[in-house]
Amino acid sequence: MRSFVAALAAVLLASGASAQAGNLLANGSFESGLDGWTFSGNTGYFSVPCGGGAGVDGNCYVSAGPVGSLGYLSQNLATTAGETLNISGLIGGNGSGEVHFYLDGVSVLDVYGPSNALSSYSVTALASGNDVFSVGFRDDPSYVQFDKLSVTNAADGAVPEPASWALMLGGFGLVGGAMRTRRKAAVSFG
Repeated sequence: MRSFVAALAAVLLASGASAQAGNLLANGSFESGLDGWTFSGNTGYFSVPCGGGAGVDGNCYVSAGPVGSLGYLSQNLATTAGETLNISGLIGGNGSGEVHFYLDGVSVLDVYGPSNALSSYSVTALASGNDVFSVGFRDDPSYVQFDKLSVTNAADGAVPEPASWALMLGGFGLVGGAMRTRRKAAVSFG
């Protein structure tokens, strides 16, 4: 009986786990160059330096300065319509230039004239399901830098969904019932 209760508790805990955990972006810190990313738009001055530079999430980061129009890095995301996404990254530059975060072509964050030090930026947005995240960038006289890009499900680690609550309550009921049955057997005067 004890092994049954332990197995039931393990199944209930596993079924309540979130389906999406962690960063939905592949290679958001550019440690593998542009693996996982699609590069489009103005492909002028662009590099992914590694070591001895601004990279704070490993060794590599993006340094870019396309002139006249934006360059873009994009990735497809497996999302669920209506879920809230946390979008964040570190952005720096030389006091000019611009960096934009887009979700399905709609700008959700615009940074103009980022400072020399990489600074953290974040925003939330609603997923439409199977979204495309893009970062757009340009800096006509010089460069911008970015690193540690992340898109996560805001519900990860939050309050469980109603189905998870039902599973937990059912599990507690079964465990309580098993314990009560066991107690009755131990107290009988036969």
